[in-house]
Amino acid sequence: MRKIKIDEEFMSLLPTLDTETYERLEDNIRKYGCREAIVLWNDVIIDGHNKYEICTKHKIPYRTVRMEFDCREEALIWIITTQVSRRHLTPTQMSYYRGLHYRMVKQLAGLPAGKSEKCQNDPFHGTTINHLAEHYRVSKNTIERDARLSESIDAVSAASPETKRQILSREGIIHKNILGGYI
Repeated sequence: MRKIKIDEEFMSLLPTLDTETYERLEDNIRKYGCREAIVLWNDVIIDGHNKYEICTKHKIPYRTVRMEFDCREEALIWIITTQVSRRHLTPTQMSYYRGLHYRMVKQLAGLPAGKSEKCQNDPFHGTTINHLAEHYRVSKNTIERDARLSESIDAVSAASPETKRQILSREGIIHKNILGGYI
């Protein structure tokens, strides 16, 4: 069995579980085992970081499933859409993920030649902002503001990952209106 890897960027995309939620998950896994598989891409966890940590800590068996993506940006988009579809997110978290989703799709469309042939095309054929606005049921302007917000949060993260975690946690130390050109 190959060694499972943790990618800090992938892991930082996920909202940190509060202590109570983490403890409930840990109690549940200890009592019933790890029922859901940990999802991997190229031996890197893209879903199930907390389950992996708990299972490793308590030596509890777990299953893995592998996803195939042509490039890192596609894996990031999968992580984003998976998180958005399954979690109750704060408005700031939701804005961050919508903006990041938009940025990743646009990055996919603009990758330099030779990077990855299959990742060079915008999967929404030039209508990214319209598609995402429709998908998330918001306006195009909201998607644009969310993209600026996600850029601002990622810039903060470069200086202080802990501050990013706090912004995206339920602690909400900085309201989204202060970031990303909202005011």
